[in-house]
Amino acid sequence: MRDAVTALVAALVLAGCSSLAPDAATRPTVAAAELPALAPSRSAAPSALAIERWWTTFSDPELERLIDEALERNLDLVAAAARVREARARLDEVRGAQLPRVDLQAQGARFRQSSDGLPVNASALGSSHSVSLVGQYEVDLWGKLASSSDAARERLLAQEWSRASIAWSLSAQLAEAHFTLRAVQRQLEISDAVRASRAKTLDLRRREQAAGIGNEFDVRRAEAELASTDSTAVALARQRVDLEATLALLSGRPLGEIASVEAPRQALDPAASFTPKLPQGDAAAMLLARPDVREAEAALAAARFDIGAARAATLPALSLSGAVGSDVRSLGNLFSGPGFVWSIAASLAQPLFDGGQLRSRVRQADARADAAFADYRKVVLAAVVELREAYADLDLTEQARRADRDRVVALERARRLAALGVANGSLTALDLLDAERNAFQAQLDEAASARDQRIAQVAIFKALGGGTPAPLALASLQH
Repeated sequence: MRDAVTALVAALVLAGCSSLAPDAATRPTVAAAELPALAPSRSAAPSALAIERWWTTFSDPELERLIDEALERNLDLVAAAARVREARARLDEVRGAQLPRVDLQAQGARFRQSSDGLPVNASALGSSHSVSLVGQYEVDLWGKLASSSDAARERLLAQEWSRASIAWSLSAQLAEAHFTLRAVQRQLEISDAVRASRAKTLDLRRREQAAGIGNEFDVRRAEAELASTDSTAVALARQRVDLEATLALLSGRPLGEIASVEAPRQALDPAASFTPKLPQGDAAAMLLARPDVREAEAALAAARFDIGAARAATLPALSLSGAVGSDVRSLGNLFSGPGFVWSIAASLAQPLFDGGQLRSRVRQADARADAAFADYRKVVLAAVVELREAYADLDLTEQARRADRDRVVALERARRLAALGVANGSLTALDLLDAERNAFQAQLDEAASARDQRIAQVAIFKALGGGTPAPLALASLQH
C-alpha cells in the first residue's frame, strides 16, 4: 500500500511536466508591423462609422432588412453553427480524457466446476457475485492529453471563426447582389422610356410612309431600333430574375416563399449623392482581425499542438487503476464485511517497436503544421492584396462615375441639338438616331458606374473585416 501511494504521488508530481508542443508564445504568426503600408483611397475620407454593421452606412432600409434576415436564416450559417456544436462536443470529449474514469461493474455467474478432487458430498455447482467501483487514470506525464485538449480548443475556435467568416462574406455578397439589382431596375426604367420614344418614332415613320413622304428604309430602321431596345430589356429582365433567385437563396427564404415574385426594388439613382467612406483605425490590425485570418491562425495553432501530442505518444505512459467492492459466492453476503475487496495498481508502458508508426505520426504532424503555416501566410497575403485592390477600385470607380455623368450630360445635349437640327433641316434623321442610341447607352453605363462605386465601397468594408460577428467561444476559451 505504501509503495502504491508513493508511486501515485510521484506520478502526480511528474504530471506537472511541460507539454512537448511548440511554445504558444513562439507561434510563427504575422505581426501587424510586418504588413506593407498601403496607401488608402484618395477618393474617400476617414469616417467614424461602425464597421461591425457597415451596411447601415448606406441608409438603405431594404439592404438592412435583407442582411439581418440572412444572418438569422441562411442555411450555410445554420450548418456552420452545427459544426461549432460538434467541435465543442469534441473538446468536451478530449477534456474528459484528462480526468479519472470510474465505472460501476456488477457481475453474477452460475457455474459447475470439476468434481475431481472435491471433498465427499461437496457440490460441483457454485455461484459468484461481485459489485465494484473501478477507477482508471492516465497520468499526463508529457502533456499528450493537454496538447490534444489544446488542439481541440483551437479547432473549436477555428470553427467559430469559420462561422463568422461565412457571415462576413455573406453580408458582402448580399450587398453586391442588392446594388446590382437596384442598378438593373434603373436600367429597365431607362429601357422602358427609350422604348416608348422609339415606338413613337416607328409610328411616325409608318404614317410618313403611308402619306407618301417617307420610305420603307426609314420604317425598317425604326423597327430594328425598337427591337434592339426590346432585346436589351429582355436581357435585363433575365438578369433581374437571376439576382432575385440569388438573394432568395442567400437570405435563407423558406420553401413556401422561394417562388414568390419579388416587388421591384427602388431603382438606383446615379445622380444621388454618394460619398465613399473609410473606417478609422489601423488597417493592418483590421486585416489581421479578419475572420478568415483568425480561422487560419487557429488551424495553425491546432496543428502545432498536434505535434506535442504525437511526440508525447512516443514516451512512456503511466496509468493508475484501482477498484473497491465486494466479491462473494452467495448473493446474500454481497455487502458483508468478509466479501469486501480492493486493489490499486500502477503500470508503465514504453513503446519499443511498432514499425516506426509513432515516429511517422510525429513527422505527419510536423508536415501538417508546415502546411497550415503556409495556408495562414497565404490567407494574410490574400487579405493584403484584397485591400489593395479595394482601395484602387474605390478610386477608379469614382473616376468612372464622374466620366459617365459628364458623358450623359454631353450626349443628352447632343440628342436635343440633333432633334432641333432635324426640325430645321440641318441634320438628318440618321444623325438623330445615332445621338439617341449613344445617349441610351450612356445612361445604362452611368447606372452601372453607380452600382460599381457602391460595390467598391462594400469591398473596402469586407477587406477590413467589417461585418464580422464575434465568436461565442472566445470569451470562455482564450488562454
